[in-house]
Amino acid sequence: MNSRDLTGPGQTRAIRDVLQSLFALEILRPSRRLWIGFGWISDIEILDNEARQFSALQPDWPATSIRLSAVIGALAAKGCDVVILIREHTNNRAFIERMRPMQQAGLIRMLIAPDFHEKGLLGDDYVLSGSMNLTWNGVTVNDEHVLLRTDPASVAERRLQLEEKWGAQL
Repeated sequence: MNSRDLTGPGQTRAIRDVLQSLFALEILRPSRRLWIGFGWISDIEILDNEARQFSALQPDWPATSIRLSAVIGALAAKGCDVVILIREHTNNRAFIERMRPMQQAGLIRMLIAPDFHEKGLLGDDYVLSGSMNLTWNGVTVNDEHVLLRTDPASVAERRLQLEEKWGAQL
């Protein structure tokens, strides 16, 4: 399978499963550079660790849902070059402030742009894109479309686009 189309809210569970799988795989084998770019981002629950099924990946995580900020911190600790692209907006302020200490410590890079509106994740082996923001409403409530692509040509093309547009600012 080189691609998968998902539409919310009818496929909310599948969208959440895809996000959980991608982030778990990142922790297991981090991408050289992980691009996280969404117009709106909240510190949403990404991994359901209530049964401690992710304890082998991160033994100190509690038996509860793990938020995006903790996953990003774990990725940074494993040497992943995490780049967050985010819109400059009051709705993003809390997430930006939560990420600021990691940015100041040089663990992640964060680019804040006034008109940023793209949405997606890009790892070494996949690109996830579509209309969804990385927020509770984006993942679970809104009528959204998400496309997961794993074919090398699509992944490479997206990487080139991001590097050309944002690479000089890193």
